[in-house]
Amino acid sequence: PVLGGSTEYPYPRRGRTGRPPAETDPKTESRLPLLMSLNIYVPRDERFGHLKMSDFLAYALKSIVQFLLPEFEALCDSTPNEFDTFQDVLKLYEGGIKLPEGPLLDAIKENIPLEMLKELIRTDGEGYFKFPMPQVIKEDKSAWRTDEEFAREILAGVNPVIIRRLQEFPPTSKLDPKVYGNQTSSITKEHIGNNMEGSSIHEAIKNNRLFILDHHDALMPYLRRINTTSTKTYATRTLVEGSIWQLAKAYVAVNDSGYHQLVSHWLNTHAAIEPFVIATNRQLSVLHPIYKL
Repeated sequence: PVLGGSTEYPYPRRGRTGRPPAETDPKTESRLPLLMSLNIYVPRDERFGHLKMSDFLAYALKSIVQFLLPEFEALCDSTPNEFDTFQDVLKLYEGGIKLPEGPLLDAIKENIPLEMLKELIRTDGEGYFKFPMPQVIKEDKSAWRTDEEFAREILAGVNPVIIRRLQEFPPTSKLDPKVYGNQTSSITKEHIGNNMEGSSIHEAIKNNRLFILDHHDALMPYLRRINTTSTKTYATRTLVEGSIWQLAKAYVAVNDSGYHQLVSHWLNTHAAIEPFVIATNRQLSVLHPIYKL
C-alpha cells in the first residue's frame, strides 16, 4: 500500500520528487533510469559527500559491467538468472585488468580531477572493472564452507541483533497450530551434541551459552507465497550432514539477508523510525538539544 495521504495509512509525506505516476498505479511514482535517479532532490545535509558519491558511482559502474557480460552469455544459457557453478561467483572478482603500481601511476592519479575516476583505477588489489576479492577467500577459496566461518559471518554480518539466547529446547513456535500445523522443531540433542564441549543442553541454557538465529515464525506465514515465485526460501531450522548442510547454511544466509532488508531495515528503520526523523527535520530547531541527537 501507499504510505501517507490517508487516515488508513498515516505517514509523513516525503519531499516531492517530480517523478511521474506509474502506468499501472497512478498513486505510485514511476521508477527512473539509473542516471536520472541520482538527480532526485535530497536535503543538502543528507546528501552523500563527494568522496562517498564517487565511491558509490564507481562501484555502480563495476556492477553494470558485471551485469552486461552475463546478459550476453545468458542468451545461450538455459538458467540465465542463476549461478550454475561456484566459478560463476568467482568471476565477479577474478580477471579484469590488473593495474600496475608505481610512482608514475600515482602521479597520474593525483592529477585526475574526478574522485570517481580515481576510484576506478585503484591499485590496492582491485582489477579494472572487477570487484575486490573478499578477504575470506583470498588465500583459500573453500574457507567459507566451514561452520566457523559461517558463524563468524553471521555474527559480523548485517543482522546480528536478531540472534537471541535460547531459552528452551527444542525451539518452539508461537504460530497458531490450527493454521500452520505443528511447528515444533525437530532438532534433537543428538544433532548438536558434538558441539556442546561436554556440557548438557540444560547446562548450556542455564549458563547462557546457547544462542539461536531463528527466522521461522517471521517467514513461515509467507513461505508458500514466496516459493510459488522464482525466489525460494527454506531451511529456517535445519541440522543435517554433508552437502545438504552446506545448502542449508546458504539458505540461512539468504533468509538472514532477506529478514534484514525487510524487517530490520525497512520496517524497523524506515517505516518505524523515519517518521520521527522527518518530523524532527521539519519541526525542531537545529538549536534544540534533541535535534542534535
